[in-house]
Amino acid sequence: MQSLSQRDGSDRDNRHLDEVLAAPEFSERHRRIVRAPVERAWAAALEVTPREIRLLAPFMALRSLPALVRRQPVTAGTTDRAPILEAFQEEGFIELYRDPVVTGGSAVVVYGAVGRFWSPTGNRPVVLGSRQAFIAFSEPGMAKTAFSLEVVDHGDHAEVITETRVVGTDDAANRAFGRYWLLIRGPSGLIRRSWLAAIDRRATT
Repeated sequence: MQSLSQRDGSDRDNRHLDEVLAAPEFSERHRRIVRAPVERAWAAALEVTPREIRLLAPFMALRSLPALVRRQPVTAGTTDRAPILEAFQEEGFIELYRDPVVTGGSAVVVYGAVGRFWSPTGNRPVVLGSRQAFIAFSEPGMAKTAFSLEVVDHGDHAEVITETRVVGTDDAANRAFGRYWLLIRGPSGLIRRSWLAAIDRRATT
């Protein structure tokens, strides 16, 4: 089974991300070829669970260590048998856009959140009620992040692409997140590649 996973290189426009976060300070993109019809790849992308993403649990356990050391409660989150996108919603992300079905050879879903993600504790996202609230948010000292998960039809295979963008609401937040980014970019990329691999397995087995 041929596969491709990259951090960069897709020349497709991502207008749905552009509409909510057009000028990121930090970004990351990964791609994978899936030898399955695009509709099957899209269903797999929406249905894949945390349990199927093999590197997710170890890295999330490490992220929870500061709270455990301080004897603070750690959010249990959704069941690992529910779709990973539901877990994002439980963690405070909101859905900013979703194609109901594959149309014109592609489909995409976009999620976003605002918070102080670099903080060891108290880093749960701000409660936002709508897409417009996310776009308009400008309170200083915060970072806005949005990610997309997209499938694209290439005839004999589908391509699954995930892109993440982050921008601080002021220079101090960009500096704080930049220091955090140096620590988590590597693990973040590994998790995303593991996520795409899980989608691949679900779509092709």
